[in-house]
Amino acid sequence: MNTDITIITAIIFFVSGALLLVASFALLRFQKIPHMLYARLHILGVVDAACILLLVFLGKPIIALVAVLYFILTPVAVHSIAKSHYDGGAGDDY
Repeated sequence: MNTDITIITAIIFFVSGALLLVASFALLRFQKIPHMLYARLHILGVVDAACILLLVFLGKPIIALVAVLYFILTPVAVHSIAKSHYDGGAGDDY
């Protein structure tokens, strides 16, 4: 019974990592179009949130706690990056 849970946990971690890796490589395909930074941040935020939700459903309390904290802090970090880029007038080089 314990082996089944370990295998399911490994599969969830593998799927989460694969999704993040695919999303990261997909972002490299974008050309340097003005205001594309915001679209990139949105895509990463959505994929990141999906992977975090997978971690919450593992059932282990410490992993769920870390996932909830990460689920709260990630949107704040993404918003801060976008806001600083917008306010700083960094130009359209991203």
